[in-house]
Amino acid sequence: MASRGWITGTGAVSPLGRGSAEFYRRLLAGETAVRPMTPEERSGLQAVDVARCDGFSPQPEIPPMKARRFDRGSQFAIVSCLEAVREAGFDIASAPEELGIAMGTGSAGAGALTEFLRVLFLESPEAAPPFHFPNTVANAPASQVSIELKLFGPNVTITQKDPSALNAVLYAVLALESGRARAMLAGAVDEWNAIYALGFDRVGALRGEKRRSGIVQGEGGFAILVETEVSARARGARPLARLAGFGIAGVPTDPYRFAPDPVAIGRTIRGALADAGVGPADVGLWLPSRNGVEEMDRAESDVMREIFGEPPRSLLVKLAIGEAASSGGGQLVAATRAIADPDGPFPSDGRPRRALVNSFGAGGNFLAAVVESVPEAAA
Repeated sequence: MASRGWITGTGAVSPLGRGSAEFYRRLLAGETAVRPMTPEERSGLQAVDVARCDGFSPQPEIPPMKARRFDRGSQFAIVSCLEAVREAGFDIASAPEELGIAMGTGSAGAGALTEFLRVLFLESPEAAPPFHFPNTVANAPASQVSIELKLFGPNVTITQKDPSALNAVLYAVLALESGRARAMLAGAVDEWNAIYALGFDRVGALRGEKRRSGIVQGEGGFAILVETEVSARARGARPLARLAGFGIAGVPTDPYRFAPDPVAIGRTIRGALADAGVGPADVGLWLPSRNGVEEMDRAESDVMREIFGEPPRSLLVKLAIGEAASSGGGQLVAATRAIADPDGPFPSDGRPRRALVNSFGAGGNFLAAVVESVPEAAA
């Protein structure tokens, strides 16, 4: 089967640790980064828990003086993308116009925007911090990565709530297949922000004292470097995994409400399997969209049982690091590392050949992807 792209590098800044290896290790160990909010974080909210990148520092990748110019989301993105490029061994300087970036997000720019507006309205336009202004937009992280890493290829930001990461990877694959790039950084980034948390809480999205069903907000930055098979072979790169198929569906619903539509869920999963040219029996690992929204979680499990009979073993990424657009990037990184792990995530079951990644979002967006290993002979 033709590859949709080889994954040759991964990067992560996550609530479970800095670096994709630590993130994956702690995920397999069953650790969770979900913790009670501090009084300052919770002020006025009925939500009680959060998953944040506590103690994060952008050093050593970004010097302290330069780091001050970047918002938190851009710092996450730069660090995770640098890790993916370094793991892949990709020499950007040799062909900067052939490497691009596609980043998903749900909240990038939120911190810089709210601080800029706070000073603007409460003090004066002259006092508004100029360094914050370039970071007040959703495409700031992807743009800052391009500037710092000197990428001259395609640059796109996708804001589609929870499935943004998978959508960004799909865009990256299309860029490779159309010849617009030979390699793409793809993933997602989000930062926790008190104003956004208040908004999510007010529309009933967050689990807490008054609501048993809902998400726990997370943050972080995740990236994979995906390139054409021709490019990877030409430079002697060894793939961690390859993207094999995508499925996508949608149903109309309110922007911040999930739609537990079994038909759309089934169409998405079956579409990803069909695009990959595989059947349910060929999938050995499942990364669910499960995030604490009870009706959605139940609908996903019911459809998986309908399609698979007994669903494959699972890695519950979103329950460990919270829900955000960036969490789909965490699923992709975890799936890639599980496929590349010589021992596999579940030693008794061996190394999985393929993984199914589901990401279903508020607003009725449904995406799924199949990630698979590259046979030694093909690599």
